[in-house]
Amino acid sequence: MKTLIIAFIALFSVATYAQSPYEKGMSQGLALWKSGNTTEAAAQFERIAQAEPDNWIPLYYQALIGTTTAFSIRDPEEKLKLIQNAKIILSKSSQDNNSEWLTLKAMNLVAELTTDPMTKSKTLAPTIYALYEKAIQLDPNNPRAVLGLAEFQIGSKKYFKQDISKECEAVKKALDLFETHKPALPFAPAWGKERAEKIVQNCGQ
Repeated sequence: MKTLIIAFIALFSVATYAQSPYEKGMSQGLALWKSGNTTEAAAQFERIAQAEPDNWIPLYYQALIGTTTAFSIRDPEEKLKLIQNAKIILSKSSQDNNSEWLTLKAMNLVAELTTDPMTKSKTLAPTIYALYEKAIQLDPNNPRAVLGLAEFQIGSKKYFKQDISKECEAVKKALDLFETHKPALPFAPAWGKERAEKIVQNCGQ
């Protein structure tokens, strides 16, 4: 599970001196997450979100931790609980024009789809595609949106034994975008590069 968390972990660049309470709290939360303390990290982000009700970033990380952790959980009930809790968090803020938020909502639905692909694919897949496509439309240079859509398509095509070369090229594009796309705000999402690199390595297999 720790490997998966590290693959998703956000990178951030904030001065370590003269930090505000918000900056200190966010740094502590990210450090907890990086060390594998997902429960403590989520609780830290929840406290920050309560103190910063107009700031979407703490809520984002709280939901991101639940969603990404769910991918590595085998117990169906525990997995669904994490997914549903993250979904509730994602419903707390109206971010319909936020590419990062929509990308995370799509990821959350992908996690839900994995709990019962045969039953849920027909209903969830169209929404997942729509969320990723809107996220890319809002910010064509968002590497997480480009990567998320490509990875979801790769999973779908592999299931039907279809060619994934086009999607592999999209992941390579996402890798290029990771080099140029800079977060607009401190602690804004910057994760995903390691995940893209791993997918590119596996594309030829």
